[in-house]
Parts: sequence; structure tokens; C-alpha cells
Amino acid sequence: MNFNAIILGTDHNSYSVARSFYEAYGKKPIVVGAGVLVPFYKSKIADIYTKKGFSSDENIFISFLNQVVEAREEDDFVFFAPTEKYVDLLVNNQDGFTFSYHIPYPEKDFAKRLIKKSSFYEYLEEIGVRYPRTKIIGRDNIKDLDFDGKVFLKADDYDKFISSSAKNIQKGYKLDSSKKAREVLEKAYDSNYEGRFIGQEYIEGGQGSEYSLNGYRSRDGKVSFVLARNLLSDLRPMWIGNHLVQVDHDDKQMYAISKKIVDSLDYHGLFNLDFKKDSVSGEVFVLEMNIRQGRTFYYSTLAGLNLIDLAIKDLIFDKSYEKIGQKPFRLQAISRKKSYEKVEDSLKKEFNKKGREENSAIHIKASYDDNILRKIKVNESIRAQEKELFD
Repeated sequence: MNFNAIILGTDHNSYSVARSFYEAYGKKPIVVGAGVLVPFYKSKIADIYTKKGFSSDENIFISFLNQVVEAREEDDFVFFAPTEKYVDLLVNNQDGFTFSYHIPYPEKDFAKRLIKKSSFYEYLEEIGVRYPRTKIIGRDNIKDLDFDGKVFLKADDYDKFISSSAKNIQKGYKLDSSKKAREVLEKAYDSNYEGRFIGQEYIEGGQGSEYSLNGYRSRDGKVSFVLARNLLSDLRPMWIGNHLVQVDHDDKQMYAISKKIVDSLDYHGLFNLDFKKDSVSGEVFVLEMNIRQGRTFYYSTLAGLNLIDLAIKDLIFDKSYEKIGQKPFRLQAISRKKSYEKVEDSLKKEFNKKGREENSAIHIKASYDDNILRKIKVNESIRAQEKELFD
């Protein structure tokens, strides 16, 4: 069958998709974006097409994709998107495409509900899955946020929040009290932001207490997934929760919770779940769900479970699987030296566990994509990131 992948955007996640596709099929996927970011600079593993306005103008998005595909020889395509913003753009405009395609993400109305964290927590409540005690806060009920102890605060719709006129925008706010959380809310609503916020009890635990699970649920309901323990995560306000070092992990409770969630939702496609294990009680909490592959999902490919391949096998070849990827791995966003240096001493043994060194990677560095100019650019980018993180 003459098919190909269409990957939206040129960020780290998009490169991980391109890399996984290239490793599975040995051919170049189609990458379409508004411009070329560092991961795809001088890359030879993808056919890259760019158009100004592609990621922000719906008309350009539709017409340019139709134009790109019209010039191709393939006759069927599977879409992959790196962010909720691209997923939203894709599912809302798919009726304008003039070619045969498949989308491994939820349908439009379902996607809109799940993108909002408050809707997801309502689902968890219905099916009896533990998540942090939560209050939904709007402009008119700020005083209702009254938890005892520490509070974690985040926008219900982060994309709308970052595009607003609010100051001191962060992906999440860890605060010592409800009083301080209310002060943050007052400042956030001194803007044109009309969305809601989610206030949650803070779950105790530092580096190493959070876990990431990436998976795929096929059209016939079979579920495959890979679980990682996050040994080192970005703590900068705008990037809090992005992971820098992840290793293989096995936890039957987290597998069972994940399967219960996607089965109960009758969810189909790629998904990513974040967990946290309370360092005092040992209780497992679900933090959030992304209706796409996670930003650092390439660890799944390292674990022997190529989720991009699974999606294509299901949507193009009508073959489904139920697997758990459990090969030892270590995925890093920064150099090995800096990773080991910055991982907490109590986690260094986990970092060096047998089998991980031999199956480790930085997801935007591939030996088969080693153009000298690209290597220089990528290495410069990694060093710059390290400087921003730690200097």
C-alpha cells in the first residue's frame, strides 16, 4: 500500500515522530510547518514543507496541505500532531482536505472536552480514579479556593492562557497556601483571560516522584503502552513538567489505571498520561491526560514499542496489538554528563541501572541524520538549553 505520514510542525515532538516513522519504514515522512525549527535543520530523514501562517491561519493550513499532498505520489496518509493546538487545528479543519487521510486522535467534540482539564477530572470522578482534590476557579469565585496547606494552580486551557494579556504566565504554580494562590489568580484575571483555573491539593514528592505513560488504543479496543519514571524534570515556570531524563519503569497499578481510563472513555488513538506517587503515603494520583503522544514519547520507541508504527498498522493495515514495552532505556533531553550531574544523588543508581546506558538517546540526535551542519546546530541548541536550565 502506498502511504505516508504527515507530521505537523517542526518541534522536538515532531522530530521524534519522524524518527520513529523512519526507523519503522525506512522512508521519509512528510513534515509540514510554518518554518524549520532546530530539530529539522538540514535533516535528511523527512521531506519538509513550510508556509508562513500554516500554524495560525486555517485557510492556509487547509490549502497548503492540499497543495503538498497533490504533488505527492502516495494515496493514503496518517496525520501526527505535536501539540493540542495542532490537534485542534487538524480536527476542526479536516473536512477541507481533498485526499484520503487518517487521524489517530479523538474526534472534534470529544477532543474539545478532553483538552480542558476540568472535563477530564469529571471523567475520573465518574469512574472512581484518584486525582488531586480539585476546585475549578473562575473570575467570580476566587475566594472559593480554600485548601489547607500547599496548592498547585494551573490554567484549565493553557493555550488560551498563554495567548492572553496576563502577566507572569506559568504552566503551573506551586504555592505555599491558598492565600498566595488567590493572589496569583487576582493578577491573572487583571487581564483579558476569561478561562478558568484549576486549584489542586499539592501532592508531596520531588524529582523521581512523577511518571509518564504513552500509549495507543486501537479501533478494536486493544491497548498498548510504555511507562517511564521521570528522574529529572524542568522546573522553570514556563516549562514546569517537561522531562529531561526518563527511564523505564514497571508498575502494574499505573498500567491498570491507564487501561481503565481509556477503556471507560472508549478512547481511540494516541494518548499520554501523567502520574505522581505521593512520597509520604505512596498513593498514586493521575495528574493529567494529553490527547496525543507526549512531548518525550520517543522513550516508547526505545522500549521496543514504536507507537507511530502501531497507529499506522491499525489505521492503514487494520492490524491491532496489545503490548507493554519494557526494554531498559534512558531518554535524555540534555547531555549524559549534565544529566548525571544534575540528577539527585538518591536517583543516580536508577540512572545507571543495567541495560539503560546501551539503550539511551537524546531524541533529536540520530546517528543516521548526521549532517555536519545539523550536528553543530543541534549540539549548540542542547548546550544553550543546559545553560538556561542550570546557569
